Amino acid sequence: MNNFKTIQIVLAKMNSKEYWNKENFVEFIAFMTKVVIIVPGLLFGMQWWWLYIFALISSLSLIWTSTVKTLPTIIIFNIIWTVLATTAIIKYWI
Repeated sequence: MNNFKTIQIVLAKMNSKEYWNKENFVEFIAFMTKVVIIVPGLLFGMQWWWLYIFALISSLSLIWTSTVKTLPTIIIFNIIWTVLATTAIIKYWI
């Protein structure tokens, strides 16, 4: 039960103006971009190639925010996502 309370407290921080600095805003936009790509693809088999351009930009932005926050796992994830997004764009045009 304590873990749920911790999650609730952490999520409540998103309601404060202080939370929304540049890094957190970039993270939010980047993760929402990935959600917009992943959910329709998994649930409905739908894919829009042009969303990968936003994913590519957001992943590169997340690499920047991760260096600011020093999160190596997020850096690695976004390098991989950048390669995947680039591959999806190239695959569409070839």
